[in-house]
Amino acid sequence: NADRRRALRVLAGTGAAAATAAAPAHAARAPKTVPPDAMGMLYDTTKCIGCKACVTACSVANDMRPDRSPDGLHMAPLDLSGRTKNVIKLFKEGDKVSFMKSQCMHCVDPACASACMLHSLWKDEKTGIVTYDPTYCVGCRYCQMACPFNVAKFEFDEAVPQIVKCELCRHRVGEATLVENGGFSRYERGHGPACCEVCPAGAVIYARRDELLAEAKRRLAANPGAYVPHVYGETEAG
Repeated sequence: NADRRRALRVLAGTGAAAATAAAPAHAARAPKTVPPDAMGMLYDTTKCIGCKACVTACSVANDMRPDRSPDGLHMAPLDLSGRTKNVIKLFKEGDKVSFMKSQCMHCVDPACASACMLHSLWKDEKTGIVTYDPTYCVGCRYCQMACPFNVAKFEFDEAVPQIVKCELCRHRVGEATLVENGGFSRYERGHGPACCEVCPAGAVIYARRDELLAEAKRRLAANPGAYVPHVYGETEAG
């Protein structure tokens, strides 16, 4: 009857209030900081010539199956996928052409790692690399949905699928050395991320994050007219 329904509504409201009152208060989690020896990658769009040598080198170094563009061009993917960890995207505006390197941003506080229920994704406390271990991955793809850069991809066409994303070629990384050559600076090494090793224009370099930030700011100061006066990634998502 009407009285019983009213009583149930009151009880339900009281229960919700009691449950709310009993819930423990949680302080906001302190923001994570960059590991002191964190490695990183600096991409300079003004130097990129769009040759996509880095795309091919990445595929070979990581034993990826060849990817194609929608019109069938070999090793010419247009976006990241289960077969592509690194891609150069072309943008046109009138008669202006520009390129952008798309890959994992290795965030200071990676959303993919936070979303992974079984810790298959985590941020290495020494190198800062957002690392993937397929051992416990259940293929839920929460990481794929959580990534703000739409980087993590799933191998839908594999019998035993994994998550695919750049790991800065952690299986072949060595120490970085800044080399000055006629006023042109680049980081060279025996082994490191394949994309950095093959870039003919020095558009992408690999080193410690603090060294890369210093190099980026040096370039901004040396040629301010060529750049937007901001280093993307210094504060955005780490």
